[in-house]
Amino acid sequence: MTSRTALEILLWWAALAVLWSVLVSTVYTLEWIVGASAALLGALAAVAARRAVRR
Repeated sequence: MTSRTALEILLWWAALAVLWSVLVSTVYTLEWIVGASAALLGALAAVAARRAVRR
């Protein structure tokens, strides 16, 4: 994994995590962990989809 790929995953994760936190009214610790994990999976899927389209 290059630093560019890691940065892209981090940016996707941050965007998805912020979107999730805006849509949820009250955030408890367990909800934050689940939301952050789901955002990470979404970020990985977004990077994989972008790479698939680019090839």
